Amino acid sequence: MSHGIYILSVYIHIVSASLWLGGMLFLILAFIPGIKNHPDKINIIGKVSLKYSKVGMVVLALLLITGIYQLEYRGIQWTVDYFTSSSFGRIAGLKILVFILITFVSLIHDHYIGNRAIEAWKSQPEHPETLKIRKLSRHMGRFGFLLALLAAYLGVLLVRGW
Repeated sequence: MSHGIYILSVYIHIVSASLWLGGMLFLILAFIPGIKNHPDKINIIGKVSLKYSKVGMVVLALLLITGIYQLEYRGIQWTVDYFTSSSFGRIAGLKILVFILITFVSLIHDHYIGNRAIEAWKSQPEHPETLKIRKLSRHMGRFGFLLALLAAYLGVLLVRGW
């Protein structure tokens, strides 16, 4: 395995993680509050969410590929013993589990719950079920964001140690 490819992989991984976290921060801190009183906010949120979801899936694929490559480069052994017997292995195993959970939450949020929330919001904005699905969508998005922060922290621990 080439060290140059490893460095490129780390670079792509960092940029992808930055895009993932930065995009979520932008949505949470700037975009959603910025269009709060816009008369067409439902459609705008729907369109932006769809675009970001596509970017997100590409980013998650890049994070998966580069993450596996980096673990291989560092000589990880894909055994239960490796993931339970060393600090690096435990952190790497936890990061893999968090990544799987992020992917699962993102797929459900972006392709099911979020879409249902937008459609319900468009057709029956004040219906109790609409309010319930919108709340669930918000909570899932926030949970995914917290998981992404945890994954970034675990990444720091992997490269800098505990």
